[in-house]
Amino acid sequence: MKPQSPVLECAGPAPVRVRRALRLIGWNALILIAGLALIGAVGEAYWRLRAPFMERVVPTIWSPTAGQLYAPKAETRFTNRLDFWVESRTNSLGFLDREPIGVERAAASCHVAVIGDSFVAALQVPIADKLHVRLEELAARDLPHLDVTTSAFGVNATGQVNQLAYYDEFARHFRPALVVLVFVPNDFKENSPILAGLHKGIDPDRRRNVFAARGADGAIMLRSPHPQVSRLVEQRPRASAADSLVRASFFAKWLDAKMDAVLGRHPPELIAWVELLSRRSPRYAALLDGWRPTTRERIHEPFFAATQENLPAVHKDALDFTAFALDQFKERAHRDGAALAILATHAMRARGGLGFERMAALAEARGIPVIDQHGHMLRQGADWRDAEWPHDEHWNAAGHQWAAEALLEWLRRNQHVCTARRRPAPPPRPAWLADYESIASGEPAARSAFDVHLRGNALSYLKSPCGAEDARARFFLHVFPEDAESLPAVRRRHGFDNLDFDYRAFAAPAPAGRCIATRRLPGYPIARIRTGQFTPDDGRVWLAEFPVGAVEHEQKR
Repeated sequence: MKPQSPVLECAGPAPVRVRRALRLIGWNALILIAGLALIGAVGEAYWRLRAPFMERVVPTIWSPTAGQLYAPKAETRFTNRLDFWVESRTNSLGFLDREPIGVERAAASCHVAVIGDSFVAALQVPIADKLHVRLEELAARDLPHLDVTTSAFGVNATGQVNQLAYYDEFARHFRPALVVLVFVPNDFKENSPILAGLHKGIDPDRRRNVFAARGADGAIMLRSPHPQVSRLVEQRPRASAADSLVRASFFAKWLDAKMDAVLGRHPPELIAWVELLSRRSPRYAALLDGWRPTTRERIHEPFFAATQENLPAVHKDALDFTAFALDQFKERAHRDGAALAILATHAMRARGGLGFERMAALAEARGIPVIDQHGHMLRQGADWRDAEWPHDEHWNAAGHQWAAEALLEWLRRNQHVCTARRRPAPPPRPAWLADYESIASGEPAARSAFDVHLRGNALSYLKSPCGAEDARARFFLHVFPEDAESLPAVRRRHGFDNLDFDYRAFAAPAPAGRCIATRRLPGYPIARIRTGQFTPDDGRVWLAEFPVGAVEHEQKR
């Protein structure tokens, strides 16, 4: 018998060992996958039970005079998916506040208008916990003789330059005794068209809010908002399995939010955007020369960390824009007989004093008092971290309370702003506003996507809230006469007059966030009207039909 090769003798056990190793790896992988699946299932169940919602819903509109606003009378849902879940409702002006008090009541009181960004919009807390509401309650208890009333005008991601429109369009009509600008660390950035544009990756010369820009002579001037921004680089959305998981899963949303809170948000394209903008023009190149942000640096950090000698040129330019905005607010407040003050949020000093010193120097040069929330908290023995959410730098309810207390403390020492101020006559109400309110107060002939009002020989279409997309579709208007002989000869075989129109051709002035168009009707007796909107692609968008005689009879009653 032929002996076996030694190689063949030792080759037998090797596949067995390999199979055992592979089996062990397979079991371990299976256990790991099962464990992860169990963790995911438990996490998903936990967050679906705990979190009332995970998606943010904040409807917005665009106004050609005020820029980006929240939609009036809209329900909002806001969460960072870690600390807070808040449902609120905007008021009729499009701000996250109570319904505004009457102009006459505001003018007769010591009215305080609080203007700012996301700290004033305060989507993170219920309206009852907000700074201005708490101030009104504290003043009613401690300074009742001043009769303090308040209102708030705040929109996320804005600076004082953008917020000038909120004063011009809304706040000044309440004839405030005191205008309070809430100043936050990123306001320097938001006041600069270049830095704000880089932060969002958009063209600095096309902003959806009122903004400022330098003219050919170097002077800073206000510019009107643009309905459509232009991105520095067109971005195509890229879907991934991870994105799909985050959209579908509460637990994945929580994990995504946790990673953002730990790692911070910094667009990786920022450095490329800076280089792109530097090549656009010599002016941009000179301002951006020498500044290349790191991947972990926030755009506004140099205001708080760099000495004047080391401050990048574009950041020095932002200080000029901030000074311009304060000059504009000072001029408006003086014109309207109001006092002006700045409330510096706790973060202006808590994370480095240079930014606070820069803001305070600008305010002092203009005679604008600064109310220091951080200083007030120190006097109360409070830690500044207690004013914020654990994973969000905005105020929690305690932060709003300390801000209100700091403002009340200043108001107690400066009661003359309420008791000895000049009260100019309120600005005249424009005729178009009276016309709009007269139509809106009536009962519509039909309700649909637009309310259709019949007044005399005109038909008015009203919508609130309303944006550009609502008026994009063409309107059809078919008028059926009582006697077909009243129609032009070319229309008699159809049985109605065709008065279709585009919104722009018949649009009338309206308050921000509202639309109105008025179309004159033929002079012959009308039996009924059919109207609505349509598009070539989708066909009819909405339809309303009503008998004219019945409407006129109801109006006469």
